[in-house]
Amino acid sequence: MDFREITAKQKMLGAAIAQLLFIITLFLKWVAIGPISASGTDFGAWWIAMLIALVAGGVLAAEALEFELPLRIPVTSLATYLSSLVVFYVIIFIFAADNLSYGAWLALIFSLVALGISFMLYRDELR
Repeated sequence: MDFREITAKQKMLGAAIAQLLFIITLFLKWVAIGPISASGTDFGAWWIAMLIALVAGGVLAAEALEFELPLRIPVTSLATYLSSLVVFYVIIFIFAADNLSYGAWLALIFSLVALGISFMLYRDELR
C-alpha cells in the first residue's frame, strides 16, 4: 500500500483514532511493582492530558467529517501542537517513573502516531 494514496480526511480520522486510543491507555496499567499496579489515571494531571487529546482528536475528526468549526487558526496546526503536548506528557512520565508497564508504552506509541500523522497533515497543508 502506498501511503501517498491516503487522503487527508483519512489521515485526520487516523490521528483522531490514535488520540482516542491514547485516552483508552490512560485506564490501563502504567506502573506495576509486583502485585501492585497503577493506571495512568492514578497520577497527577492525567485529566489535562486526556482533555488535550480529546480536543486534538475532536478537531481533526470534525474537520474530516466536514463540521463547521469556529476556529480562526488552521486545524492541523492546532492538532499538531496539542499532539506534541500529549507526547511531552507521556515522555515526562516515562522519565519520572520506574517499573513501567504496558499502558505507558502503548500511550507513547499512540501519542507518537497521532503526532506523526498530524505533522504530516500540517506539512502537506503548507505546500
